[in-house]
Amino acid sequence: MTDVPDCAAVRCALVVAVLMVSSVAVAQADVSLVPVVAPAYTPELGFLVAAGGVMTWNGDRRHPELPRSSLTVTAGASTVGAFLLQSRLNAFVLEDSVRFNALVDVRDQPDHYFGVGVKNGLGRHLGPELTALRRTWWTVEPTLLTKLRGPLYVGAATQSSGTLVRDASDGVRADVDFQRHGARVVNTGVGLTLQLDTRDVPINAWSGMLLSATFLGFGRALGANSEWYALTLDYRQYVQLFRRGSTLAWQVKYRAALGDVPWSELSQVGTPFDLRAYRWGQYRDKTGLTALVEYRFMLPFPEESLWSHLGAAAWGGLGALSSSLLPDVRELLPSVGIGLRVELLRRVTVRLDVGFGRESRAVYFNFLEAF
Repeated sequence: MTDVPDCAAVRCALVVAVLMVSSVAVAQADVSLVPVVAPAYTPELGFLVAAGGVMTWNGDRRHPELPRSSLTVTAGASTVGAFLLQSRLNAFVLEDSVRFNALVDVRDQPDHYFGVGVKNGLGRHLGPELTALRRTWWTVEPTLLTKLRGPLYVGAATQSSGTLVRDASDGVRADVDFQRHGARVVNTGVGLTLQLDTRDVPINAWSGMLLSATFLGFGRALGANSEWYALTLDYRQYVQLFRRGSTLAWQVKYRAALGDVPWSELSQVGTPFDLRAYRWGQYRDKTGLTALVEYRFMLPFPEESLWSHLGAAAWGGLGALSSSLLPDVRELLPSVGIGLRVELLRRVTVRLDVGFGRESRAVYFNFLEAF
């Protein structure tokens, strides 16, 4: 079986990538850089101290009205002995005719695996002999898009990820879905993505829409442990209410994983990027659906005032899972929450969200909006 690559090598690759992007950015005009340190709490990580920074730059000095590129980097350590390193890049170049997006996420943490399906997520009791494990996992997801016409983009998407489980409890080792792929999982996939994007500012929209479809295929010929596929459909809408900076946003996201899908790559509901109220990984199955409505506003002060850089958000949402293509709406996972927003740079925010779900709650610190 293929080994999961050494995480130190992944961290080094991330540092090199960040330095390369930073060098390109500094060569451009109008570069901004802000460091941030903040606490957070999540069910899976416990109390967390996260430090990082955000950098934005103008990718084309001849067209300052085009979207600004951004790079965020976050590193954190928690009270349960977890360590994480995450970076996101959104680059707009050649008069926004080319877009390059990338996510790199590396984590080593004690974790819990509840099995597949909502019933297992709700019914299996959290415990050192039932659900506990420690795992190192990483993912690298670059996407290259080129403009077809107007707001329509098409491109290539790739994903490489790995999971290495250590110290799995008896309950985890006895799980049928865990046994099928075991403690070492490697995934490498390639595919296509199509986007219709009319958002005014893609990283923090106040108006416009995103329609996105991505299909990825994973196989042994690419270095994966098994053959499987994933289809992701994402619809987001943003409407300005009353004034600039007052936005009603909603998102409907659907993901279906088909074939011999590893337990670690099943569709998940209740992550820091959707419902924001549950233990990440507690609810998983082949198909996942989330629907959220969120109201965001920045305080109505003049732009030169410090108060104008403060804001808030409130949301409500539902999630559903299924082993078939259609989500099972009989076992819904609800979520409501509120959050604080601090604008570090123009239209670049850091958020502190508090979410409440079905017998669960969580606090998240992160750069940029959840969607």
